[in-house]
Amino acid sequence: MKKTIIVVLLILSLPIALFAISYQSLYTLDVPYTYQNLYVSGSLGGNDALNITIDTSPTVTFAANAGLDGNYYFINHTEDAELELSSAGTYAELGSTGIFLNALATGDYKNYGFTLSSYPAYYEGSGTARVFLSLPFSGAGATFIFDLRPNVGVGIGKMNDISTIKRIINIANHYGITPTSELVENVAKIEYERVAKLNAYSNDESELWIAYRKELAHAYTLDDKVLDLIYVGASQEYVFEQARWTNLKYGWSAYAQMRPTFFFETGTTSTFRFTLGLALGGQYATLLSDETIYLGVDGEIVPTIDSLGTPFFKFLANVGLDARYFFANPRMWAASTVDIAIDTSAVTTFDFDVTATFNYLVAPNFTTYGGVEILNTFDRLSILAGGEIRLF
Repeated sequence: MKKTIIVVLLILSLPIALFAISYQSLYTLDVPYTYQNLYVSGSLGGNDALNITIDTSPTVTFAANAGLDGNYYFINHTEDAELELSSAGTYAELGSTGIFLNALATGDYKNYGFTLSSYPAYYEGSGTARVFLSLPFSGAGATFIFDLRPNVGVGIGKMNDISTIKRIINIANHYGITPTSELVENVAKIEYERVAKLNAYSNDESELWIAYRKELAHAYTLDDKVLDLIYVGASQEYVFEQARWTNLKYGWSAYAQMRPTFFFETGTTSTFRFTLGLALGGQYATLLSDETIYLGVDGEIVPTIDSLGTPFFKFLANVGLDARYFFANPRMWAASTVDIAIDTSAVTTFDFDVTATFNYLVAPNFTTYGGVEILNTFDRLSILAGGEIRLF
């Protein structure tokens, strides 16, 4: 009788034991890093920087073109601020066909340098800027485009992406390692510096990958299984279990943003367009019931004026819900989403969508799922079921 009681207690306590370790203090872990690179290549196709062509048939013609593509990327991440800059898409070309320039810059800055009623608060600025010039020598008209889209705002609270923490725990469990808080933190510090570590300037980038993988393996206490860790993504069971943590967030925030745009284009005709949107929004995400339930909610309203739009004034609003249930058995998890959107300038002003799925890994080569969908504001209702099995 006593043995029976002990067995029953062990069975009942198993789900609790699986989530007994609290990782909440790691959800807000921030690791500073800095990274930058600059790539310059030819922009004439196939990385060609110079193209000289002599065509002898039917008459002799000569053409010469030179062009470069510049891609600069910079990120500086600290506990209180983050700055990200990029010039991806910038190129310049000069030759017998004409002059062409496309200068593109994007930037994003957020600073948590102050608090409001003991809560973290921030100000931010972001945006894109583009200057395009096309001046063909063939007699076709020149084109000039200026496009500026800045965003400025303030907010309170902070959202954290915790999918990396959950992935680390998942890998540890996959290899039978106890994912202690210390182990998870040590691995996370390496993972959060991944971009900086793997993109440092090197004449042999394989050395960066080898050093990074060895450092990870040591933090996992898997020094003798570096190769296993590299190819963990080839494990069907691991991939299935990892999918439940995708885009997992933790925290809350509320914000207000001013979103103006300035667009000017001149060629055969000239166009100027100005829009101004004021966005008010918020996000909230948490784990409940010993981290077996996840709830994430986000939404915003954006009244906007558009100098060339029809209508001149439009109203946008959207709300999204992400709910998941994680069974004690890692081979089962359920997820549901709800999306509501209002757009007064769209053909369908109001849209309501719901999805719900249950996912089960019967065996590494046998996955199943079932679910329901309500789409386009009840215009379409579906019941879904399926999966995949490899027989041999």
